[in-house]
Amino acid sequence: MDPNFLPSSQLPPALSTWASGVDDIFYFIFWVSVVFFVGIVGAMLFFMVKYRRRPGVKAEPTGHHNALELVWTFSPLILLFVMFHWGYTHYIEGAIAPDDAINIRVRARQWAWSFEHANGLPEDGVLHVPAGRPVRLIMSSEDVLHSFFIPDFRVKRDAVPGMFTSLWFNALERPDIDLGDVSTPDASREWYRAQVYCTEYCGASGSWDRNSGHATMYAEIVVQRPEDYEEFLRTPPPLYCPDGVGIAPDDCGMADAGRRLFAANQKGCAACHQVDPAGPSLAGPNMHSGFWGRSENLTSGETVTIDEEYVRDSIRNPRARVVAGYEPVMPSIRMSDAELDALVAYLQTL
Repeated sequence: MDPNFLPSSQLPPALSTWASGVDDIFYFIFWVSVVFFVGIVGAMLFFMVKYRRRPGVKAEPTGHHNALELVWTFSPLILLFVMFHWGYTHYIEGAIAPDDAINIRVRARQWAWSFEHANGLPEDGVLHVPAGRPVRLIMSSEDVLHSFFIPDFRVKRDAVPGMFTSLWFNALERPDIDLGDVSTPDASREWYRAQVYCTEYCGASGSWDRNSGHATMYAEIVVQRPEDYEEFLRTPPPLYCPDGVGIAPDDCGMADAGRRLFAANQKGCAACHQVDPAGPSLAGPNMHSGFWGRSENLTSGETVTIDEEYVRDSIRNPRARVVAGYEPVMPSIRMSDAELDALVAYLQTL
């Protein structure tokens, strides 16, 4: 098995074309540091023993050794130049994506990642990418500073409010993983997954549920064969019920799929909206106690009835009609028509 596919004692698996170069620089700096540490500490211990205080022996001032002083002054500079040049060259290679890279939009918000493929297909918390092809992520933040980090790919970049940043990677193919019969492209076939973390402190509130607070702002990269990825773009997998069953006439209803979207916090709903009457108040209006059909006062002074038109409009344009007593902090969340239908069907049951 390729050693890149296995984690080491210090680093996770190296699963992108960029990762092995990062690891080479890391291990070079690490072993240079080990050699200097052992040498310096060893010399210190040696001189402590050799020149320890002895009865009847008077210490004398040490002299100068110009050649030795020049060596220990300039030899580290050579190593520093090597490290800088090596690291800078590799950084430039990683800063400029290839011309044929696939562009994917990434939007960060408290506390979730959403993705949009070139054909407009949205994803939340999960991003499908092809193996063996460069992928460029064009990122922005809808609220505060976030940082997109994939340890297995050795890439990290901040998502900054008011500006665009980008990173790129090329996920390795995994011949060590047997996918079985691959004669027919399959949109749902996965080769392997890589974990995404937010490594920027973006706020302490929320809960420990997935994507409900700073510490749980996760996503996953699903790596597919290029043929399977193209099939995924053409025919994305269906929504799923809470038990993992795909929506079909004999499976579960749209309301169950909407409950999964809400409860799994794929869209960030549960981070700000409470459906448990005994639960604490959150940043957005609660959705329990007869949510559907009740009246709400808006910051504009108007009164609205919670119905399908208002819910759909509030999801598409969340700051247009804000409930009184709450701040206009809800971001614009991209949903497919099927996801929006499922979520509306679930909210009607509350």
